[in-house]
Amino acid sequence: MARQALILYYSQFGNTAKLAGQIHEATSADIVRVKVAANVFPLDMQETGRIYQQQRKNHDLPKLVTDLPNLSYYDLLLIGGPVWNEKVASPILSLLQRLQSFTGEVAPFSTGWSETGNYQQDFINHAGKLNVTDGYHILTHGTPTFSQKSLFSWLRKL
Repeated sequence: MARQALILYYSQFGNTAKLAGQIHEATSADIVRVKVAANVFPLDMQETGRIYQQQRKNHDLPKLVTDLPNLSYYDLLLIGGPVWNEKVASPILSLLQRLQSFTGEVAPFSTGWSETGNYQQDFINHAGKLNVTDGYHILTHGTPTFSQKSLFSWLRKL
């Protein structure tokens, strides 16, 4: 991967942060953790799921409290987040809205308790004008599908 890449990720419970860290280690890309206000989501995943459903239903996405670097320096954004109800987490949906002027390529990555469901298509559906390529997903519970080899294979395709 011989591009100027930036890793942007949201992680509520640390799983996506671990994967973002592994991507950072493999690529030496710049990395920024995307954050929302501390009181937006509770530590209880079921309650977070309820709030998330309301946010999507009402098109009331959480406000990001993260300052982004100058994106004109990058030609690839690696955007990571958790899979919530087989879809993109609302903080990542907020991020996608903020990134609409970015002209490079965008590659999603995600972590979840189960299969990706409709994550990739949901990401594309909310990406607007962004140029989205194939993503990477790992399971965080049960039998994880993550391996260095699969990660490097995905990164080489970018």
